[in-house]
Amino acid sequence: MFFLLTCSAFFSLSEAAMFSLSQTEKRVLAEKGTLGKLILQLLEQPERLLNSILLGNLFVNLVFFTLASVIVFRLGDQGSLAWGIGVGSLFVVIIFADVLPKIVSVRAPQFFALWVCVPLSIFFRALRPVLPVLSFLNLLSRRLIVPNLEPEPYLRVGDLERAVALSGDDAALLKREQRSLQNIVLLSDMEAAELMRPRSWLKTFRPPITFAQMLTELNGTLPRSGYCLLTEPDSDEIVSALCLTRLTAEKLETDWEKQFENVLYVPWCISVAEVFDRLQQTEQKIAVVVNEFGETIGIITMDDIIAMLFTREQGRSRGLLDRREMNLISPNCWQLTGLTSLRTLERRFGVSFRQYSSLTVGGLLRELLERLPHTGDVCQVETLRFQVESVADDYDTVIHLIQG
Repeated sequence: MFFLLTCSAFFSLSEAAMFSLSQTEKRVLAEKGTLGKLILQLLEQPERLLNSILLGNLFVNLVFFTLASVIVFRLGDQGSLAWGIGVGSLFVVIIFADVLPKIVSVRAPQFFALWVCVPLSIFFRALRPVLPVLSFLNLLSRRLIVPNLEPEPYLRVGDLERAVALSGDDAALLKREQRSLQNIVLLSDMEAAELMRPRSWLKTFRPPITFAQMLTELNGTLPRSGYCLLTEPDSDEIVSALCLTRLTAEKLETDWEKQFENVLYVPWCISVAEVFDRLQQTEQKIAVVVNEFGETIGIITMDDIIAMLFTREQGRSRGLLDRREMNLISPNCWQLTGLTSLRTLERRFGVSFRQYSSLTVGGLLRELLERLPHTGDVCQVETLRFQVESVADDYDTVIHLIQG
């Protein structure tokens, strides 16, 4: 029973240590030689690794309690002693084989991961033939027993607002905190295509190119994104980016081409929150958004996401056109841009645009008119009337919105 208790503690410690490793610790482990690489190999299949650990822990605990039950039955005529052994064994497993090992391992996950990786790898490989069957049974049970089970939202804006309301009495600070928290939650609802900088607004260069040639083409103006984008030699697909705002003379004196950073490719339909997570994990600053055909349609920078979190307006009009998304010009009349998000109008006026595939007002007008909008065009959606005042290009469109 002591051996089984030790095995249960090993599985609990392994679970907490392996799944508490941060991205920085994983990068450090990659340089630790064979053991570090072994840990990363195990974490390449996190679901199967977790299933193996839980299955091993379940089996060990089952055998342990079976032996404890045998002892209790043999002491059947000694009621108090039998009850003491039964309750004591449960207490020992919970404290010494589950809680305590996890508390210890999360304090130094990198250290304990190096110690447990070899026996854990042997056990994982021994169970590998069984794991696909267990995964299939798990999927089958979920489909048959709870086919319509939907995950509960991790955070709700209302919960966050109540938490902030209880944290302080400063009304102005409370309002700013609530806005920031709402923006954080909005990250999980907003698609990458809603925040991206459109391809036609980007400054790209095709190699080979020198720094002097790049400056000449820029003509003394800094791109609004702050990045110069390098494409493939034989196509317009973006492969790397140069951040001009962080470019120093010292870096230019070495090899300026080495200052280009790799880019992350993301599909247009994933959430901005996931884009943010991937940028953090890869320590990159820019994500290239591609459509269903693999074509580049825009970019999202880390600065764009940070600006969205801490500004009043979450749209692209401020960053691309240097104008507000919505500007009240008279009672029940607002001036919009073609980049104004339909999500903003939904929150402001309570009108649903879910039946349309467009994400912006400009896209909505093209969808309703079935052509590019022209000055004087008028469209009506429920109680909202859109009137095109001027068209400079595909995005710089001035629209008047009249409610009622």
